[in-house]
Amino acid sequence: MAFNINGYGNQPSVTKNDRLQKSNDEQESSKSVQAEKSGTLTDDTVKLSGAAQSMQSHQTKINSMPDMDMAKVEQIKLAISSGQYKVDSEKLASNMVAMDSMF
Repeated sequence: MAFNINGYGNQPSVTKNDRLQKSNDEQESSKSVQAEKSGTLTDDTVKLSGAAQSMQSHQTKINSMPDMDMAKVEQIKLAISSGQYKVDSEKLASNMVAMDSMF
């Protein structure tokens, strides 16, 4: 770092006014860049493809459905309580193998 003692040195002296002018110039430059960016944002548009629109409508339908089929839950509860609920071990094993092959 070079020091300017009594006007002697190898770097020009910078005054407070010079620093303020540079700061103001930087702020104006920043504002113009932001204005340019904001102008382009209003011109941008987004169009969803047919597949995306279809997925969006399916997602809306799924979100409107209940989390559980309460009628089926009640049916299974009644079958368990009456002792009529039977587990098909072959079907259970087949479904487990199918799930395992997915991963």
